[in-house]
Amino acid sequence: MSGFKIPLDFLQKNIYEKNRRLPGEKSIKESIDDFIRLLVTSQNGSFKPDFRFGFSLKNYRFENTDSEDKINQKRLGGKSENFNNYAIDLKEAIEQYEPRLKDPKIKIDFNKEKSEVLINISSILADTKKEYKQEIKFHIW
Repeated sequence: MSGFKIPLDFLQKNIYEKNRRLPGEKSIKESIDDFIRLLVTSQNGSFKPDFRFGFSLKNYRFENTDSEDKINQKRLGGKSENFNNYAIDLKEAIEQYEPRLKDPKIKIDFNKEKSEVLINISSILADTKKEYKQEIKFHIW
């Protein structure tokens, strides 16, 4: 982040300071990590101004899986390139609500013995073109 040097001294020519982080200020990656975690842990409808905000799997987190590890006709595990799974829903939510990420790819693994979901997110940061990765793990019931 850029800002002014404090206290201001107008006798000097260089009062502007580049790449200064304020105390408690987060990096872009930390900011995206926190927002994606909020998106994944929120049910659809939990944010009143936009009922579509959130991850659809959280709406069914207390449902039992069937013999094919499906909840509400969708597979728990899978990739965002495959058909009829929750990774597609998360990819669409990230594309809609997190414009700092381009071309997100989602992979969800489900461990039935532990009732644990592991989400791997990889993408490209829109402004720097650097690779972005995040892993989120949670229990569903």
